[in-house]
Amino acid sequence: MESRTAEVSFGGDWKALIEVASRPVELLSTFPYRVEPLDLEGKTLVRISFRRLLTRFEFEGVLEFTFNEPHVTYILKGWKGLIVFSFAALEGRLVARISADVSGERMLGDKLDFMARNSALAVARMAESHGLIAPRTTGRGMGFVVRDLNRELMPHLIRYVRFHTIKRSFRLAGEGTEDGFTVDVENDMIRRVEYGSRSGSSIIEIGRDVLDASGEDFEGIEASGEYLIRVIG
Repeated sequence: MESRTAEVSFGGDWKALIEVASRPVELLSTFPYRVEPLDLEGKTLVRISFRRLLTRFEFEGVLEFTFNEPHVTYILKGWKGLIVFSFAALEGRLVARISADVSGERMLGDKLDFMARNSALAVARMAESHGLIAPRTTGRGMGFVVRDLNRELMPHLIRYVRFHTIKRSFRLAGEGTEDGFTVDVENDMIRRVEYGSRSGSSIIEIGRDVLDASGEDFEGIEASGEYLIRVIG
């Protein structure tokens, strides 16, 4: 079995990891390469397909998963063999290990490395954001209320919506007592934010991937307090 490991900074914990990992369809859909999870008759079928160094990697398998603190393990069983995703929530970091037990596995080192790095990033950021935003919300789906929102939490709110809607493109609208904002996301890229209050309005071009965005990208957005959030598209 060939394996590759990657780690990224992680501001969450085991509980945050479990909260997103227990919803594999939502979580796998956030990976920044083509992963298609489908619910079929009580089973989750996962299709992976991406091009790397002029060659294509494709795999299809049925998902099984286990939790054993601090690890979450996703096992894809297909006719080609096995792909195993393992994620560990450690202090200040999240470690991803991707393993392949398939024909020609020794030639997959670069592709496994690519999957490990990108999977680690997606899992860490989604878990962090869910852990920060979920306790502040009432309701779920296309309309909910979020409390104690501020500029630093804006990228986490966007990732929270991305996770729960499984949409790569959407518009998020927030309505407060005296101000409001809209955020346009297109193919997992945060394009721009419009913010309006009694003192005026502004438009900020962001141009950042959902997984890479931070509070610094929202400089000038003075959102603060409770907002009714609507997801459009």
